[in-house]
Amino acid sequence: MFAVSSFRTFAARIRPALGDGSQVLIASHVTRMALRVGSSLIVTRLLAPEAYGVIGIVNSIAYILGMVSDMGLRSYVIRHENGGDEAMQTVWTVRLIRNSILFAIMFFGAGIFADLYNSPEVTLAIRVCAFPFLLDGLCSLSINLTERNRGVIRLTAIDFAKFLTMMLTTIVAAYFLRTYWAIVIAMLVSSVFVLIASYTLLKGPPIRFRLDPEHVRDLWKFWRIIIPASMITILMTQANTVVMARYFPIAELGKFTIASTLAMAAGGLISEYVIRVFMPRFAAANRENPETAKDVYYDAKRNIVLLLAFGVGGLLGGGELLVRILYNDQYLGAGLYLSLLCLRLLGQLYGEPVQQAVVTKGFVRVALHANMIRLCWIMLAGFAAYILAGPLALVAALCLAELSAVPYLLWQLKRFGLLRLKEETFILGAAAAGAAIGFACYAGVEALIAAGIIPNF
Repeated sequence: MFAVSSFRTFAARIRPALGDGSQVLIASHVTRMALRVGSSLIVTRLLAPEAYGVIGIVNSIAYILGMVSDMGLRSYVIRHENGGDEAMQTVWTVRLIRNSILFAIMFFGAGIFADLYNSPEVTLAIRVCAFPFLLDGLCSLSINLTERNRGVIRLTAIDFAKFLTMMLTTIVAAYFLRTYWAIVIAMLVSSVFVLIASYTLLKGPPIRFRLDPEHVRDLWKFWRIIIPASMITILMTQANTVVMARYFPIAELGKFTIASTLAMAAGGLISEYVIRVFMPRFAAANRENPETAKDVYYDAKRNIVLLLAFGVGGLLGGGELLVRILYNDQYLGAGLYLSLLCLRLLGQLYGEPVQQAVVTKGFVRVALHANMIRLCWIMLAGFAAYILAGPLALVAALCLAELSAVPYLLWQLKRFGLLRLKEETFILGAAAAGAAIGFACYAGVEALIAAGIIPNF
């Protein structure tokens, strides 16, 4: 009891110094990225690129199913007026029904999905990886409510513990199994960890199967716009994997998956910052004092977004150097895919805060309209790229789709009186500076290797 009391006293003392939790979030992600790099150095020497190709296919199928039925429940909980038990129980029930259906589709349709990816050997892995849908559906809504209440520090700690659990499980399983099943097992362990944590480490509403008609209608008004937007998002984010699986060897898909994993670390930080720090703060300001919304929009994201833009630019210019440092010769070439994926991250840096802010202002269709623009880009630019230069150019065009909607999103920001164009240009400047430095480092290392000053690595 004394230890618990002392810990709570210590936590109460340091809590004001942590501010809105953004510093903790950034520190956690940086630490996770460093640990991810270290674990990758181990796991990529235990598993062949083909293993990552299999996991890339499995993750793509799960992502597609999840996005097809995406109802925007996470955003709905955060922006809900009161977050009462009846509304949250309805959300939990709807999510459980949805996830049970997704589990059945993925489990019983595994053979069909494997054939679509021209990889019948991954059927069993697809079937096993359907179970996280069920586990996620059974989780408490405590995580979403903690996000709504801006409990960034506690959620960041739980995410870090989940990451460590999955990382250690992957390393141990890879050492003994030497197949992609090591990563599959780690994914299941991670889902079980989140399920347990949602009930034991966070406070949520009482669990009850409830479908309140009023709240269901309110949900329908929200997700009837979200679902079409999410379906277009599938095409933008997963078409690359489908193209790689259909037109390239599975080992090359494995390199793309490695690049995607590195890009996902940066993309995850962007998404988590927007949804856990920026959006709750902006939504609270919009509810309580709308006149301050413009100031809060930029104050809540300025420094972090500029730092992230610089980092994304560095990966864009120096992606090949990072891959050369981290991985052995089997994975050379993944740096090109990493640089291309950074174009999508740059669009994400611009787009995610705008979409969440405009949705908070009441214009839910902004995501759908932005995705329709991206879809038009894919149809026109993607087709032209494929005809003129082949599948790799198509992959590049798909990575540029996120940026194609930026002018529209900035116009929406202006329409709601939130735009400061000078602030937005700073993001591009930070990314350009990072790209220049990253490319200079890459070119410098290549020149030193060619001159024989440093050994090839």
